[in-house]
Amino acid sequence: MEKMKFLQLQASALFLISSFAHARHFSKNSFLSLSAAVSSIEKRISRDEGGRGIGDVVINGELLKAGKHIANMKKGQTVVILSGFPCCVERNPPSETDGPPGAFAIARSCVALGLKVVILTDECNEDVFISGAANVGIWAGGGNLKLESFPPESEWGEGEAKRLIEIAETSCDHIVAIERPGRAADGSCYTMRGISMDHLLAPLDKLIDLAKSSKPELIVTAIGDGGNELGFGKQYEATIKSKNILMPDKCVSVVSCDHLIVASVSNWGGFALAAAAGMAMHDGKEKGGGEGWESDPKKVVEKCLPSEIDETRILAGCVEAGCRDGVSGEMVSTVDGMSLEITLDCLRDVRELAGQGWR
Repeated sequence: MEKMKFLQLQASALFLISSFAHARHFSKNSFLSLSAAVSSIEKRISRDEGGRGIGDVVINGELLKAGKHIANMKKGQTVVILSGFPCCVERNPPSETDGPPGAFAIARSCVALGLKVVILTDECNEDVFISGAANVGIWAGGGNLKLESFPPESEWGEGEAKRLIEIAETSCDHIVAIERPGRAADGSCYTMRGISMDHLLAPLDKLIDLAKSSKPELIVTAIGDGGNELGFGKQYEATIKSKNILMPDKCVSVVSCDHLIVASVSNWGGFALAAAAGMAMHDGKEKGGGEGWESDPKKVVEKCLPSEIDETRILAGCVEAGCRDGVSGEMVSTVDGMSLEITLDCLRDVRELAGQGWR
């Protein structure tokens, strides 16, 4: 049976600006080029706070390319976001806190740019996404954001296959995979500890081939932090050489993409892509494009990025539905073993870098 849920969001939700004090360490004295501004964000999200050795895997410039492509999409086109990483396989739900908040950040920016968004996930992750979405804000109303879930591949039938084909043919103009399991060399998907997640996963990666068969020019952007996510096939050789990834030959994904954004935490990559898309749209307006778009970089930030309070509420909503930290396994508002404050610190930095102005 088709499972489609339009996200019901409270019209009274407010976008609040955090009052957290935070010492700044970025230069504020001059405008940067768009390329330099986005590059500074790219460097911020890929410091490797998780100690996974991602430095050799980062491809400089991928964030700008992905952001520009989304900014250049036509109003009314659809971005499909694949997310949900059920690595807590013995829990119910098995969902982790990395992924949903980043997916919502990207969705927010896309909607601000006049695009529609469909988030695809597994049935086991559905409640987490619905609970998190209840706190995203009023921007997601009016049918701009839709969530669809699919059962595990072992339970697929003709109905599920037809539904995915329909999405590929009618509602897919750009694909973003954020913290989405990617098939390894043996065809299975693994956690960082080498545990198979196949029994929980819907084969959402099939959407890529389905969509590209009718739209060869379609772009796939992938965001990940550990090498076992969809998209790391683009950097497969560099990733399996990392000394910080357990069982790389077994776990690293062979599924490639067009643009690979490597971040310390995938949610942070979501913040970065949300910012880059808005910045690229603003830059286009300054050069005669992006008609009707914001001229003030700070307004771009408010439209395209969550505030600290938004992010705190979204993460709390996910945890309320049973979401867990993928490293500690605890049902708390931490991500990959890092405190909420570390995530908010990164969000503050991305917001500040995006709001300084560029030309």
